[in-house]
Amino acid sequence: MSDKVEEWTSFFKKVFSETKKQIQEQYRLEKDGSGPPQTIGIREITENLRFPVRIADIKFCAKEHEHVEDETCQIIRYDFSQLGKASSTVEYLGVFDASDDKRLKRLLVESFGVGDDFLDGFQTTGMYDKQTNVYIQFSPYDTRKNFNRFFQEFVWFVLDMAVLEKVHQESSKGVDWLSRFKLSPDPILTYDEVTKMDRIVGFFSPFARGAGIEKLQEDICNIQLIPDVPEEVKKIFRNAKDLYIYGFFRYNFFTIAQHYAFLALESAIKRKYYQSFQKENFLTNEKNESAKIGEIDHQKIIDFCKRSGWNIRKLWINGEKFAYRVSDLLDWLEKNRIITNYERKLCSRGMNMRNYMSHLTNPWVITLGHSARSLEFVADVINRLYSPLGARSSLFKV
Repeated sequence: MSDKVEEWTSFFKKVFSETKKQIQEQYRLEKDGSGPPQTIGIREITENLRFPVRIADIKFCAKEHEHVEDETCQIIRYDFSQLGKASSTVEYLGVFDASDDKRLKRLLVESFGVGDDFLDGFQTTGMYDKQTNVYIQFSPYDTRKNFNRFFQEFVWFVLDMAVLEKVHQESSKGVDWLSRFKLSPDPILTYDEVTKMDRIVGFFSPFARGAGIEKLQEDICNIQLIPDVPEEVKKIFRNAKDLYIYGFFRYNFFTIAQHYAFLALESAIKRKYYQSFQKENFLTNEKNESAKIGEIDHQKIIDFCKRSGWNIRKLWINGEKFAYRVSDLLDWLEKNRIITNYERKLCSRGMNMRNYMSHLTNPWVITLGHSARSLEFVADVINRLYSPLGARSSLFKV
C-alpha cells in the first residue's frame, strides 16, 4: 500500500507542478507585477496548489464494460477546502471490483460521500459540492496511463469549477471601497423624489413662475436634423436632446447634453468622410504593403492597423492619404466642396468644444439657455454637412 501512496504522491506532484505552469502562462501579469484582481487571485492560489486527495482503484471486466478503456480506473476525491492550508496528502484506499456492488456502494457512501448511483453505467462523471468544497471525479480510463488527457480534464473542468470560477466571481466584484474607506451608499430615492424639479432650475424665471418640463421640450422641439443625416448620427443627437429635457430633474444634465451634441457632430463629420468609400477598399502603408478590406469606418481602420502593426498616420486608402486627424477630415470635406470655408470654421469651433468637454480636469457648469443654443448650433452644422452645397445658398446665410 505504501508503494501505491508513494506512486500517487509523485503523480499528483507532477499534476500540481504542470498546473501551476499552465495556469500562470494563461494568466499573465504586467511587467511590474500588476494585473486584474482575477489574474492575481488565480496566480496566488496556484502558487500554493496543494490539498488532500483520496483515491481508489476500480477493476473492470472488459467483457462486461466495453466502453471502459482500461482494466483499472480511478475514483478521486479532491478536498479544495484545504487548498493551500496544509501539505498535499494522498490517501489510497485500495482496489475495488466493479462487480462487487455491496463493497463498491459502501466505498462511495463512506469514503467519497456520494450516492451509490454516482458510478451508474461507469461513464465520465464529476460532482462538486459547493458547501464542502469537495470535488469527486471518475473517468473511464487509467489516469496513470493517460496523464495529458487527465491533466487537461483536471485543469479545465475540476479546478475551473471548484477554484478558478470561484475566484472570478469573487474578484469580479472589485475592491470594496465602501468598507475600506467607510463610505456611505447613495440614498435610495422614491419616484416622487427622483422626478422632482431640480432646485437650481427653479431659479430661472419661467420655472419660478410655475413652468414645468413642457417648457424644456418647447425649447428644442423645432431643432431637427434633415432626412439625409444618417440614423446613427440622429440617435446620438436624440440622446443630447433627451438629456436637455431631463435637465429638469438634474441641472448637470444640461452640460452633458451639450457635450453629447458635439459628439454627434464628430460622428456626422466622420460618417460623411466614410460615405465616400466603396464596399471594397485597398489600404497601403509607408512600406508599400497593401491589403483589401470591406466596408470601413474609423474604428475598423484603427483595429486593422493595430492587428497589422501598421502606422495609422502613414496610411493610404485607395491611393489617397487617410484623414486620421480632425484637421485632415475638414481638409478633405473642404477640398471635395462638401463644406465652405465658413462652414469649416463652424465645424472647427464645434470640434474644439468637443475636445474641451471630453478632457476635463474640473467639472463644467452650463446654463440651460447655453445648452439649448449649442443644440441648435450643432443641428445647423450637421444639416449643412448633409445638404447639397448648391442648395445651401438659399437655405442658409453663408
